[in-house]
Amino acid sequence: MTKAKKWRLWRWGIALAIILILGTVGFVRRTQIAAGLSNWLTQQTIPFNWVVSPDAAAAQETVKGVSLDGNDAKQRASALAAFSEAQQRFIVADQNYTTFLAPAEAKRLKKWVTDKPYQYISDLTLLGYGRDTQGDFLYLSANRYQDTPTIWSYRYRIYYQGDRLLSSYYAGRFEDTVQPQFIAPKVGLGTPGNATAVNFLTQIKNGLSRADLYEKINDRSLFVGIARQLGLDDASAAGLQEYLRRSNGKFNNSAITGYTITDAPRVTRFSLVVKKSGTRYPLTLSFDRNKSKFTQLRMGNVNPGNQKNG
Repeated sequence: MTKAKKWRLWRWGIALAIILILGTVGFVRRTQIAAGLSNWLTQQTIPFNWVVSPDAAAAQETVKGVSLDGNDAKQRASALAAFSEAQQRFIVADQNYTTFLAPAEAKRLKKWVTDKPYQYISDLTLLGYGRDTQGDFLYLSANRYQDTPTIWSYRYRIYYQGDRLLSSYYAGRFEDTVQPQFIAPKVGLGTPGNATAVNFLTQIKNGLSRADLYEKINDRSLFVGIARQLGLDDASAAGLQEYLRRSNGKFNNSAITGYTITDAPRVTRFSLVVKKSGTRYPLTLSFDRNKSKFTQLRMGNVNPGNQKNG
């Protein structure tokens, strides 16, 4: 055996002996070692950011809801007054978009309108109005005409206070051969659904609170049955599945964050947001004012800005 091999065996022998000695001592004094380790851990200060409080975690998933109280007729009159102000400021001959849009939005709309000759904004129409956690808003359409039958509808959500237009956001655009319909000032509003929205949402939560339902969340037929029991259409099954999938079991990580009232179609749409793991998942609950009942629950935020027919 070479000298190098003898030295290697000698080192391994020493290491094995040390391990056996430590193991024996540890086994004999295991009770004392465990007690000492427990005392040491008890005396340590754990950094605050290592501790996740259940209450703090729940607070992070809280969704701020919107107030559903208020005088419906007064809110409608206020929205119509704000829209009338926008109409009066906008002059077709001048095509001055900054009178009803923020400067950046006005600049972009002007670019779209003037990219070809014989195009202009003919008028503005009101598509709907509502409220969210940011304040009162209305949806309006700037209607672009040209030398063809096509009418372009550029849609904006505009926040207002009294007759002051505060801010504007581009919502979408559509093309058609007819002008978008608007809310007729003299047509009765009907029951908007605000007074019963919270109660109906509670009914949805109760319908989804079966202990075994989450395990069968991919069974669409079950959710079609729940939708029918609630008076919703069959297509609402997908919305119910999404609501249950994103809920925290108690459904307290969701809230109604806004609503929009339109006359074409004649519905009130409630924005329902579920927050899970820091991500917000929007749903839209629709109240049919002709039938005076809730009829649909859809995934996503459905509003006059992203719907061709309001």
